[in-house]
Amino acid sequence: MTWPFENDTSAITKKLAKKSLQSEKHRNLMVVIAVALAAFLICFTGIVSTSLIQMQRNQVVDTYEAVWMGVEENEIETLKGLPEFERVGGYYMLGEELSEQGYHASYVYCDAQMMEITKVQMELLEGRVPEKANEVVVSEYFLSTYGNNAKIGDTVTLDTESFHGDYVVTGIMDSVNEKEANTCAIILSKAALTEWDGFDPAGYRAYAHFKNSDQLGEELMTSYCREITEEYQLPNPRMNNRYFTYVSKSFDFALMAGVIAIVLIGGYIVIQSIFRISINDKIKSYGQLRTIGATPKQIKRIVKREGRKLGSIGILIGTVLGVCGGFLLFSKGFNAVSYVVMVSLTLISSWIMVSVSIRKPVKIAAGISPIEAVRFTPAQKNIRRRKKNIKLNPVSMGIANFKRDRKKTISIVASLSIGGIFLMVVSSLVLVHSPEAIARQRFPDGDYKIYLHSELAEHEVMAVGNPLNEELKQEILAIDGVTDVITKRQSLHINYRANGIECAGMCDMLTDQNYKTLEAALTEGTMPTDSHSIIIDQTTSNRENIGVGETVEVTSGKSTIPVTISGIYYTGDIKNGHKTLTLDAALEFAPEALFHELHPEITLFDYSWNIVSNPRKADHVRDELKNIVATHTDIALDDIDTIIEFEKWQNSVAFGSMQVFSWLIFLFGVINLINTTLSNQMSRKQENSVLRSIGLTQKQLCKMNICEGLCYAFFATLAMLIVGLPVSIFACRKMSIDTFAGNVVPYKFPVLEMGLFILVLFGMELILSVWTIRRQKKQSLIEQMRAME
Repeated sequence: MTWPFENDTSAITKKLAKKSLQSEKHRNLMVVIAVALAAFLICFTGIVSTSLIQMQRNQVVDTYEAVWMGVEENEIETLKGLPEFERVGGYYMLGEELSEQGYHASYVYCDAQMMEITKVQMELLEGRVPEKANEVVVSEYFLSTYGNNAKIGDTVTLDTESFHGDYVVTGIMDSVNEKEANTCAIILSKAALTEWDGFDPAGYRAYAHFKNSDQLGEELMTSYCREITEEYQLPNPRMNNRYFTYVSKSFDFALMAGVIAIVLIGGYIVIQSIFRISINDKIKSYGQLRTIGATPKQIKRIVKREGRKLGSIGILIGTVLGVCGGFLLFSKGFNAVSYVVMVSLTLISSWIMVSVSIRKPVKIAAGISPIEAVRFTPAQKNIRRRKKNIKLNPVSMGIANFKRDRKKTISIVASLSIGGIFLMVVSSLVLVHSPEAIARQRFPDGDYKIYLHSELAEHEVMAVGNPLNEELKQEILAIDGVTDVITKRQSLHINYRANGIECAGMCDMLTDQNYKTLEAALTEGTMPTDSHSIIIDQTTSNRENIGVGETVEVTSGKSTIPVTISGIYYTGDIKNGHKTLTLDAALEFAPEALFHELHPEITLFDYSWNIVSNPRKADHVRDELKNIVATHTDIALDDIDTIIEFEKWQNSVAFGSMQVFSWLIFLFGVINLINTTLSNQMSRKQENSVLRSIGLTQKQLCKMNICEGLCYAFFATLAMLIVGLPVSIFACRKMSIDTFAGNVVPYKFPVLEMGLFILVLFGMELILSVWTIRRQKKQSLIEQMRAME
């Protein structure tokens, strides 16, 4: 601010700042890159985080909130006529059959409204739903792989047991993960469904989507669905838990705050170091300005103007790159409000970083007197601390140069080690979160599972004859390579009412095999002491406020029995679901006597088998099990390879991005190091020339520079190990306890990642040192001695 009685010198300081910027091109480039990198990391991380949350919301919003299973067509029409529902879709799953061409055909029926509801999983890209018995909708993958690239109106051939012949393509859909599972979804018409031998008029599903669902809460929707169920005598509805989980999911500001803190620390160290070196190099120029009348305030304005202009350019570039990068990678998660918030957050935090970073250099420039500026040398303070007798050689001189300016040395070592520390922690966590180890938790006895998978309720399938019977067991044991079949789970799907809220889920039978595991997983209460006691999972207990000692009514089929909640267990310790999403994992456990009391007509409650096999014959066993599943109804196959691939994908998303982030943080240190190397080259040009004039050879000069550079690399590696190793061990221990049910996995040092990091670090130092010497060779010794700083 200029007071009325002051002379306005803003035009002069503006011109001086402009001239200074023109003379410091290499410094300008380093500052712009550092600021742009910081802004990019903040903006890109924020955009990606909010986009992923938005994509999760998009998958559930405008789909469905409730589903009724086992209804008839006229009941679906009744639901469609209710004014509270925006749309109701009819769905029927016929099952999966093995094609003669080797793929698994998953046959379903969907009406037009159901196609709208399932657009996230099966989006109709073009065409219409089938109407005639010889019409189908197939996926792009099916057409390109097995359909000779047919178009709408063309004919494709189906060669499975129930559907064999030529069918006209009326629509093409984009189905998810068909190639990986080699399973092709095929939508049939109602005419083809009713002609199918296995058709059950009460086998439909009705998916309902409420009007103004974003304004309705879970309790209100659930209550209304119960009223509909009682009024029209429908089966108990199942609410879409994914919808209620993701639609209200908020952004994790703690994660964003951590990212911003790391980036700002790295950016602060680098930008301050660059400006401090620049100030030291130009301190005589500022002294000359002081001698001709420039005030400390005007010097501050000059330096601030330089920093702010460079900062503005860097922030703009980094923000634009962050927005473009986030949009290109996750365009489906675009949300205008989130983008505006993240851009604003980036601009504010980056501007604060630049302002704080240049504060100290500004004080240095403004605080020095004209006389001090003439005599100033950055290393002058430490001369008194040097030993009197030093054996001079290239190594000792390189070490002396390394110790010359402690602040500069600390800033370089700190900026180089921050990225390494972060990389070590992330890489160590990846080793703990091993996809193979996590998958093996769910497959402790073998690599395959056979389990019940039907459109009908589990008790209905078991009542007419459980397909997991002795005959099927002997058929599996007859496969060459299979050594045992172990009954893993005995289960039923139950409903229970508590606090006016109806809960549902798979209830497993308590057995000698799982009793001790569940007892160790209890967080409250005790194990069931009689046939009318059950234990429930912690998540449901917390969400529905169901405590130990409460009496609930358990319903399965037509039977309803009052039972007591005797205990609550931690779900994370029990990993017994199937497929990647484990949607059928147990949420309750009950004694065997309760199972027989609910369904005295059922003699066999087997729900899941573990298949133990010889690893050397894995391919043969897998193929034979697939054939068995394809030739039997109401069963499915789960294998460990699918889970491993899913966990690898999750690791690549969760940890891969953080590893990339680590290397980007490391770039701050690289920028700082390059800037220091270039500055040293300029400031020590005369010094090196004098040394050469008194006998120092080019080879010795090269050794001196290499030694100095290796000191930076060595101490950065040392700092990384001293700080990063304890943090990594602590983080891995915490993750191990959470992931592996309280078990601590021995720490593994990430040799590959850290070896690569150290190799890059030392290699870069060698390259920079050699490059510095080669640049000095371009000038003669006389020219270098005449050069002025």
